[in-house]
Amino acid sequence: MADVIALYHYWDSFCSFKVRLCLEEKGLDWDSRNVNLMRFENLAPDYLKINPNGLVPSLIHDGHTLVESSIINEYLDGVFPDPPLRPADEVALARMRYWVGIEEQDLFRAVRPVSLNLIMKRIFQAMSERQLDAHLARHPKQHLAGRLKKLFTAPVDQAAIDKSRKTLRRAFEKMDSEMAAQPWLAGEAYSLADIAAAPVIDRIGYLKMADIWHGLDAVQDWIERITARPAYQRALPKERMLDVLDRPGS
Repeated sequence: MADVIALYHYWDSFCSFKVRLCLEEKGLDWDSRNVNLMRFENLAPDYLKINPNGLVPSLIHDGHTLVESSIINEYLDGVFPDPPLRPADEVALARMRYWVGIEEQDLFRAVRPVSLNLIMKRIFQAMSERQLDAHLARHPKQHLAGRLKKLFTAPVDQAAIDKSRKTLRRAFEKMDSEMAAQPWLAGEAYSLADIAAAPVIDRIGYLKMADIWHGLDAVQDWIERITARPAYQRALPKERMLDVLDRPGS
């Protein structure tokens, strides 16, 4: 019997979504260990023993602890090779890793300012100053509390949002050009490159910003095929950061 796969993750985390999607595509059973980023559980001493960087996800399997979502996904594909999510062809494999890098460097970084301004600020600005101070008092690194308070209470930075939208549009235009001649980012087969894009697709759609890929027919077709996959539906966040606004006592 295979050892239990334990995934330490947060439901509304980009990189956690990536690993959940890989696990679901593989049809693997996994034990969910939710690490609530909104309550700074990622910085708690017990979790820092698992991942000293204080980031999610972390995966424990067969006595080994793995961190960094792209590395975890390649590990899972190596240990559980059916169905394969890495191309056998070396050129396609290189293309897959190229696109995973683009997604990490361009897509993820570009969507973060949007999430900060349209999600995080909305959550914290819904609190009274007393509530916010009490919340930040839980932060294990109290020297950062003042900086975080200033960040979260600052007005929405529309210039940062506009800059992110332009970066995202350029990245999707590049994807559209790539997939004009092939169905998936790495070539003929769905791969870890397509999985890596799923969290950004979800976040952009959730924030009602899908106009970013307006007119990009190949990208829109690709997104429809990704989001229709049963594994994608199972991997979707069961909780959203904005859900806390519906639970004022939480």
